Amino acid sequence: MALEGKLSDFNLAEILQLISSQQKSGFLNLEATRKMVFIFDKGQLISTRDRRSDARDPLESFLRAYGFFTADQWKHVEFISLNSSLDLTEILVSENLLSEIELDQVLRSLAQVMTTSGMKLRRGSYHFNTTKGCPPGVRHRISMDVQGLLMESARRLDEEKLLQDALPSQSLAFTQGDKVIPDEALSPTGKHIMSLALAGLPLGRIIRQGKTESFVVRSLLRIWCEEGFLILDQSQEVDGEDESNHKNKRKISLDIGLRRMPLVLLTVVILAGLGWLRWSVPPVVDTAAGDLLRENQLRSEVRSAATLYRYKVGQWPDNLDLLVKEGKLAEGTLVTVGALGWEYKLDRKKDRFSLGT
Repeated sequence: MALEGKLSDFNLAEILQLISSQQKSGFLNLEATRKMVFIFDKGQLISTRDRRSDARDPLESFLRAYGFFTADQWKHVEFISLNSSLDLTEILVSENLLSEIELDQVLRSLAQVMTTSGMKLRRGSYHFNTTKGCPPGVRHRISMDVQGLLMESARRLDEEKLLQDALPSQSLAFTQGDKVIPDEALSPTGKHIMSLALAGLPLGRIIRQGKTESFVVRSLLRIWCEEGFLILDQSQEVDGEDESNHKNKRKISLDIGLRRMPLVLLTVVILAGLGWLRWSVPPVVDTAAGDLLRENQLRSEVRSAATLYRYKVGQWPDNLDLLVKEGKLAEGTLVTVGALGWEYKLDRKKDRFSLGT
C-alpha cells in the first residue's frame, strides 16, 4: 500500500489513525516546513528517526535544544561518531550518558513532540511506503499506541493557550512561594526544573536547560505557581510592556516608514538630478547604547549561570571555565568575555564575585 497526498486534504491525525487501524508497517514521511518521519510496525509507532536521511537527527536536535549534555560531552559524542559506525543511541548508552530507560523516555518524548507539531500542519505533503515486516535500520525501538499518542497531542494543543496566558514571556523569572514541595514528592525531572527556577533563571533558560520538552517544563511551572510553591516574578519584563505591545509598536513604525518611502525617493531623485549630492558625509552612529545593552545581557548570562552553579554546589565557581564545563554557560559567551578584557574576580570572604576590567 502506497499512500500519498496533501496535508490540507488529509491531516496527520487521520493518516496515523488509518495506518494504525490497518496495522500497517512502513515509513511515513512528511514534507512541510520541516521534514518528519514516523516508522511503524504493525500499526505501532516504533521510531521517528530515519537513519537513511541526510537531515539532522531529530534525537540530537531534541537533546541539544533542552540542555541534556555539556559542550565537552557533545565533543566526545561527535568524536566517537566520526570514528565508529555506532548510532547516536548506541553511543549515549555505551558512554553512560543515558541509561536504557532514560533513552527510551527521551525517544518517547521526541515522538510526542513531533506528533503534536505535525498535527498543527495544514500545508505540505505526505507519503507512506509499506514494508514487509518490521522496517529495517531502526535503532532502539520504542512501541507507542497511536490512539494514546493522538489523545495526548490533542490535550497539549488544547492546553497551549492556557500556558501562553499563564507564562506569556520567556523573560519571566520565579521566586520561592509560601509552600515548599518535599523532595520525595518530586521526580528527578521535577527536582531539576525546580532548582533552575529557584536559582533565578528566566523561563527561556529553564526550558533550554530543563532536560525535558518545553511543554512539560511550562506545565510544571504553571502548576507550581497556581499551588503557591512558586511566585511569578514579572520584574524582568522590559519597561513593563508585553510582547504584543512591542509588536504593535513595530507595526506602527513600519507603516509610517512605508508611507514616507515615496516622498524620500522623490527627494533623492530630484537632488541627484540637480547634481547637489556630489559627496555625502555618513551619519554618526551612536553605538554606546547598543554596546551597553549587549554588555548588560552578557553580565546577566554570567550571573545566572554562576547563581545556578552556587545553588547546586553551595559556593560560587572558582572560574568561568567551570560554568562552561558544567554546561551552564555557552563557550561563545566565555570567548566574548575574554575579548572584552573582563576578569572574573571571586571574593570568598564577602561571598560575591565581580566581572569587569
